[in-house]
Amino acid sequence: MQKLTATLGMLLMALAVGCSRNPQGPQATASPTPMVNCAAAEAPGDVSPTPNTIDSTCAKIPTDILGSGDQQGDADEYSWLAFVAMNWPVDPTTCTANASASILNSPPDPVWLSYLANDEIFVPSGVPTGWCHTPTTPGARFASAEEARAAQRTSRLATLPPKVRALAEQHPEVRLFLHHNSKSHDALMSTTTLTNASSQLKGILDATNQVVTDQNGRFLRYTVNIGPIEYQNIIQNKLWTKAGQQATGALNFTSGAMELKAAWKVLGANDDPTHFFTQQAIVYNDEDGSPSPGANPVTVGLAGLHVIQKTPRQPHWLWSTFVQADLNKGFNNPNCPSSQCPPNVQTAPTPFVELNSDGSPRNKPVQVVQQSPTTAGTLNTTFQGLLKGTPWAYYQLVSTQWQGGFGGTKPPQLGNPLLETFVSITSPYSCLDCHNSAQDSPGGSKSDFSFAINAKQ
Repeated sequence: MQKLTATLGMLLMALAVGCSRNPQGPQATASPTPMVNCAAAEAPGDVSPTPNTIDSTCAKIPTDILGSGDQQGDADEYSWLAFVAMNWPVDPTTCTANASASILNSPPDPVWLSYLANDEIFVPSGVPTGWCHTPTTPGARFASAEEARAAQRTSRLATLPPKVRALAEQHPEVRLFLHHNSKSHDALMSTTTLTNASSQLKGILDATNQVVTDQNGRFLRYTVNIGPIEYQNIIQNKLWTKAGQQATGALNFTSGAMELKAAWKVLGANDDPTHFFTQQAIVYNDEDGSPSPGANPVTVGLAGLHVIQKTPRQPHWLWSTFVQADLNKGFNNPNCPSSQCPPNVQTAPTPFVELNSDGSPRNKPVQVVQQSPTTAGTLNTTFQGLLKGTPWAYYQLVSTQWQGGFGGTKPPQLGNPLLETFVSITSPYSCLDCHNSAQDSPGGSKSDFSFAINAKQ
């Protein structure tokens, strides 16, 4: 009986195999995966598909939050698409994306770094340089990339303290001059702002005016760059002057206004430069603008990036914040107990001085702990895979803050570990709530969520 059962079983198996084969029929082939580029991701619809390829369509910043369902995933995908577009290689003659280059195989040279910095717009005398560092003559354009680069460098040298300009002139290869050692600046810490701010906001402002010391004993440095639409709003209203602020009153920037706030890390021991977008930079040692007593210029890596953009559906702006993926290695010592290395506590005494006269570190590292959980785990993995082989594959989105269609801030709390290190995110804190109290300086009028409006004349 057992033999009969076994024989029947083998016969049935043979029949099954035979029925599954069709020598005369067409061969079964797997359907190719349809290509989804960045344009397809932004196409109208309830659901936004995630790109599975990077091509020239990714050089365009999305117009608005994706999809129509008001989902966190759509907001986070917008952030990643904006990150790719803003880091697309630039055409320096126009300060726009270079259509003939690719973020995948061209030398890293992001569009946003060609935008004017706040120091170049809010000048102490005269008028700001034209957009893309052109002369103020209407319609002025550069004849070549080399001419554009030279003009950009000249524009930035003009804003340097005299004691460091001579050093900068000796190093024509340097295009980054880092003298802000806290995210805040004059407008953020002005008497007008602090007088009119709530007690909670005062604490936030004080916290973000401290310095972050990495595990190598070096300070983070910060830059603020302003996009073309916001720049035009500033120029049209002469907001770099006190008279212009007074005449304008409360600000309402045009949709598409954009600001980018970057945190830069001096690369050293245990830092892998292939994991960073890097630049050569001249750094300062103290609040007086003294050149660093250590090696100068230095190689710095982009460690954190805020991208904020005002869109038609997000009049309170979209708040996207990224960090470099080696955060825990560069800013956290896992072997140091909390009793000796309390998380997110300031370590450098004031006045802030980074290095001793012999170039050795002066301050104990800050134990940085990320407080805001990411909402973009899967998207981070997807875009990091698409950007494999480039330094951009080593960045990750923390989250995107936005206003939902049914009201309310989503997520309700958000902060960047390197740009809001000393703010307790566990208390009611968010990018939007903090910037909601922003005022221009010294005018004191509402400045449409921007702390960058700071007239010096």
